Amino acid sequence: MTFVRLIPLALRSGLLMLAGAGLIAAPFVLALDAAALVTAVGIGGIMVALALAGTDSSGRGTLPVSAQAVYDRGIAAGLMLTALIFGAADETEAALMFGIAGAAALIVTSITRYSARPV
Repeated sequence: MTFVRLIPLALRSGLLMLAGAGLIAAPFVLALDAAALVTAVGIGGIMVALALAGTDSSGRGTLPVSAQAVYDRGIAAGLMLTALIFGAADETEAALMFGIAGAAALIVTSITRYSARPV
């Protein structure tokens, strides 16, 4: 196992599920405004759905491995863009939350082993 690709797909799905649930709960805990709350719940819900669809490499209701990689990169880029938008709107707490989530998603995406082979 190389350092570049440490995380198998099953762990990636678990981390994505945890991040999505955390993103749904964070605006409530941080008492953010309605725009940040709605955005976080929407993105968190998408992340949970993608985590569930990526739990297996074949079968009904799953995504191909290549699609999982593209969606993960899209989530990371979308979270970073959302952080920039909230930062421009002077919503510091929301920008920080989405920025941290986006950076974490970029890190996980960069070290995930996107292959269907068994561990």
